[in-house]
Amino acid sequence: MNAVVEFSPEKAWQAAITYLKMEMSRVDFNTWVKPIQLVEYSNDNFVIGCINIYGQNWLENRLSMTLQKFLSGVLNREVKIRFVIYDQGVDDEDGICQEEKDNSKNNEENPIDLDIHYSSIRNFLLEPERIVRLPVYYFRWMPYVGSRIIFLVMAMWQEYFLASEGKKRKGSCKVSVRAERICQWAGMSRAQFFRLLQPGSKLGWFARKIETDYEIDKRSGRTKKSSNKYEIYESPLTPGDAEDLSAFLVSHGIKETPESALQIAVSANPKEILQYPVQCPPEDFEKMLPSYQTVQSVIKKLVGHRLDGELENLANQLANRLTGPGDFILVSWYFLKNWLPVLGSDAAMFVLILRNLCYFNDAIGEIRDEVWMDGGYESIAIRLGIKNPRIVANWLPARIDRGKRKEKLSERTNKEISRRQHLQDLLGLFVQRTDHRLNAEGSYGWKFKVQRIDPLTPQHQAIQQAASTLLMKSEDQFVLDELDNWISKLSNDCAQRPRAQREGLASARLWRETINPEAMIVSRLSDLSNDCSDTLKGILNDCLETLDLQAKDCFETLLKILKSFKDSKKVKDSSTTQDASFSQNESSSRAVAVVTDSNGNWSLDKLLARADRKNRSVLVEQENTAIPFVSWIIYGVSQSTIQNPYSLAIAKLKENPGVGAGGASERLAAMSPREFAILIEQSFSFYGSSNKDWQMLFSVANNDRIQLLVDLLGLVLNTKEDHWQI
Repeated sequence: MNAVVEFSPEKAWQAAITYLKMEMSRVDFNTWVKPIQLVEYSNDNFVIGCINIYGQNWLENRLSMTLQKFLSGVLNREVKIRFVIYDQGVDDEDGICQEEKDNSKNNEENPIDLDIHYSSIRNFLLEPERIVRLPVYYFRWMPYVGSRIIFLVMAMWQEYFLASEGKKRKGSCKVSVRAERICQWAGMSRAQFFRLLQPGSKLGWFARKIETDYEIDKRSGRTKKSSNKYEIYESPLTPGDAEDLSAFLVSHGIKETPESALQIAVSANPKEILQYPVQCPPEDFEKMLPSYQTVQSVIKKLVGHRLDGELENLANQLANRLTGPGDFILVSWYFLKNWLPVLGSDAAMFVLILRNLCYFNDAIGEIRDEVWMDGGYESIAIRLGIKNPRIVANWLPARIDRGKRKEKLSERTNKEISRRQHLQDLLGLFVQRTDHRLNAEGSYGWKFKVQRIDPLTPQHQAIQQAASTLLMKSEDQFVLDELDNWISKLSNDCAQRPRAQREGLASARLWRETINPEAMIVSRLSDLSNDCSDTLKGILNDCLETLDLQAKDCFETLLKILKSFKDSKKVKDSSTTQDASFSQNESSSRAVAVVTDSNGNWSLDKLLARADRKNRSVLVEQENTAIPFVSWIIYGVSQSTIQNPYSLAIAKLKENPGVGAGGASERLAAMSPREFAILIEQSFSFYGSSNKDWQMLFSVANNDRIQLLVDLLGLVLNTKEDHWQI
């Protein structure tokens, strides 16, 4: 007796969809059938939801009878089909359940506003807390794919996380991003970006293009090609590392005793499994088809079955040990947006590789910012995936004189020399070659001093200097309140104008107009500054003379700095300016009272109060003034690698009596203690000090080093946080 299989309406509907998928073309199915769904079933009536009127008409005219016959046959009774326009209302791909949405609404009732109070204009521009994570293992991919691909992969990951907004994964977590945003992170043009997306590109080792579907435009109802879809691979192994790992596991009997072989691999040092440093890719690498390989996939292929239980656990441990997801270098947004397009991908990656070799030991306070790289230009070129080592040589200034050049060079040659010199100057802000050595193999090794903190771009340096000078002069000439009101007026005027008038040079013309009669550039303040005093007008003119307002975002950046200063400036007392000036003088007098003599100069005897009796008596007897001692302390504090500047100053003067540190250190030491105390107090303020000698020595120094200077000189400053409005 044959059993009758009964179908529920839901199973019958799924069977109908499967039937249509086999009978229809892929394009028609994806366009018209895939978006529909069973909305309701009652009394043998199927209500089918369509996304719009066009889909409803198409299905009613072409598939209504087909579906009705199929469903009637499956259910063994007559059924009816009705198509309706149905809006699901909930996006299943947003990764947030309804309960989470309800909770977010409740949380919005009592929001917490957060803002950042930057200690200096420099940090306001750098925004050092905005960073991107670059896995260190990606450096092993450099000889295979080059730096441009690595930056592109990092940009795709960064934009993915920004677009997903930290949503929890619920199955697939697809996001849509703009190509321009990825190009911005990767420091490349749209043409370069889409060229790297072409089939056969080396990007295929890190991502794959998913087959494009067709969909219905909800607005027009027409069929259109869906957007390009890419799947990013997580922790791919290089072909060489996959081969080395496979050879190691086979040699330890993974096919016979897989668990024992994996335990040996987990306990082994990574350099026993993989080659360090990474070797050049094989000659046929360019012809290889990209394939996604991981530690787990290599083990699965050797074992011959799916990993589970203890094998899966050991495979994950080995993957963490070899690819090191916890080992990464932090790259600032500022570096990616401002320096990567200027330096180029290869030179920028060179900086990141050197920074990865640096470290800070917080247990003993040691900073390692000088590193050796052996192998000369060729070794560096291999690590960066550059075929011609001369490219690396052009980045670094020549250490030897290569002879006289031709007296007359072609225009093309001069341009190339200028380009190389410009790149050397920019790269010199990050890396300086300080020494070399000849190795046993006959190759050179280079010693580099690495700047671990991003420098400001030349444009931002000019903006920082202009803003600092503007604020300092306004404070010195008692027009700070007037500047405050002027900033508010300017901000309101900018906000009320149309967007088209606020962008680019039009924004700058709110503040300043530039005209060019008879090839002479004449600058003047706009009508907005007519209400300003002559003093403030002069200060504004001096500030603007140093800036190129036509440069990108120059005016907007300066305005943001001034507005930020306005919101975080010191709380002013309600007393008069004279009272405030008297209070400042009284504060500075208290600050230097413990280290000055009766004439208000540095007292060497008081500065040496913490030295031992022998050194104190020797220095007091041999030195006529305290300036050399103070200059060596200033110099020692400005050098982050010097741990005890006080001992350095004593040793230097005992070695060379009466000889100071010279340069900016000695010029600062020649200032009166009261002036120097005020200078340090200004450095703790938001806009910093405008003294050029101070900026030369302490532009990148943190507050701990400056506080060390205060302690060594015995100053007592009035820089408590309760004097600031945050």
